[in-house]
Amino acid sequence: MECEICGSDVKGNPVRVTVEGTVLDVCSKCAHYGKPQDKWMPVSRKMTPTEKIIVSYKPKRDAFDKLDDEINQDYAQIIKKAREAHGLTIEDLASKMMEKATLIRKIEREELIPEDSIRKKLETTLNIKLTEKVSSKDQRSGGFIRGTTLGDVAIIRKKGK
Repeated sequence: MECEICGSDVKGNPVRVTVEGTVLDVCSKCAHYGKPQDKWMPVSRKMTPTEKIIVSYKPKRDAFDKLDDEINQDYAQIIKKAREAHGLTIEDLASKMMEKATLIRKIEREELIPEDSIRKKLETTLNIKLTEKVSSKDQRSGGFIRGTTLGDVAIIRKKGK
């Protein structure tokens, strides 16, 4: 038998060692490269009864069920008018809301649409309403005015044979 590391003939019984997770039969000179393998122990094949796991699936909710309100299209003007009516600068409003002034500036310039948490803070601080009720019928049936699509702009040419 040959040593699986150096390839020399093994005199006597080979030593079984583990080298980086691999079990090898090696000569006594190469045995120090790995950890000695303990005697092989068979794995028990007893099957233990397992409990049946009952998995119940909850029906997925429609995303439109959660949406009752939609933010106004002119939210930036509403915020700016209310802020100026209260006599606040952007920095004053930001400090009252515990937010950054740059965030308020971006919202007023319509660079950002305010998240729900920011929208609620704006509504309570300025005593305004930034959302409007939208019926679920409009949301589901596509009752909104359709914008320009690729099909409206693209010129489709047919291949000539």
